[in-house]
Amino acid sequence: MLNKFQSKSVAEKKKADSIKYLYFSRYLMLRYIVIIFLFTNLFWLLVLTQYQRWLGIIISGIMTILAAIAAIEQLTKMHNRKPDVPATRYYFWLQIGVNVVLVCCAFSPLKDQLFPFLSNMSSVYLICAFLLIGILLCYLSERRIRNIRVGKDKYQKLIATFKKNN
Repeated sequence: MLNKFQSKSVAEKKKADSIKYLYFSRYLMLRYIVIIFLFTNLFWLLVLTQYQRWLGIIISGIMTILAAIAAIEQLTKMHNRKPDVPATRYYFWLQIGVNVVLVCCAFSPLKDQLFPFLSNMSSVYLICAFLLIGILLCYLSERRIRNIRVGKDKYQKLIATFKKNN
């Protein structure tokens, strides 16, 4: 009798863990993108400290801190099933805005304060391409967050099916 009770308890625990991991997996792409931005902004900060460009250091430092806050919010999703991730949402919108401003600044005299390591126009175009890719990643992440918030992501259907069948 005790063995049957234990096996039922273990099965319920496995089901609960599976559901918890399914909820956590909804944010997998977002976690990776936040980490990419965290390390990109951190690397940009470290490079700018070598050049001692204070405007760039301040901007990259703030963006690194905000990316770290969004990354911490992503880690809390293991135990938090709320569909919204407000810090991550705000971070992505801010990153889009900063990237747009940086693309414009890459062709202005502010370029030396923000990108002192750019030596020719081809490197300016390369940085602009990376910034535009960043804008696209942030936009796709925003769409993903919106789909999760309204329950239209593929994991929501999978979770509902899993709960129903088990």
